[in-house]
Amino acid sequence: MAGHLELVETPDGGCRILMVDGEDCLMGLSKRYSSVDEAVEGVAAIREVAGTGLLRTSSAERYAVLMLEEPVIDSALAEQCARTQSKVVNCGS
Repeated sequence: MAGHLELVETPDGGCRILMVDGEDCLMGLSKRYSSVDEAVEGVAAIREVAGTGLLRTSSAERYAVLMLEEPVIDSALAEQCARTQSKVVNCGS
């Protein structure tokens, strides 16, 4: 089940990278990049981590800190999610 990465514009003129699985379900969302060039560099980093990174367990506190640093989803992504909601409902089932 191959997936892909998508580069999406954010409402404030930046961009994010979405990691989408083969069923078009959102699997991951990058930080916000200020330019396409920065995002392309981010893709290289994502590929490196995904290909060689170790899985570690962490705490709820760590998750909370990360979520405070960066909004989880932009309004543009929320709009996209609303358009594809029927596809997303079937994710993981």
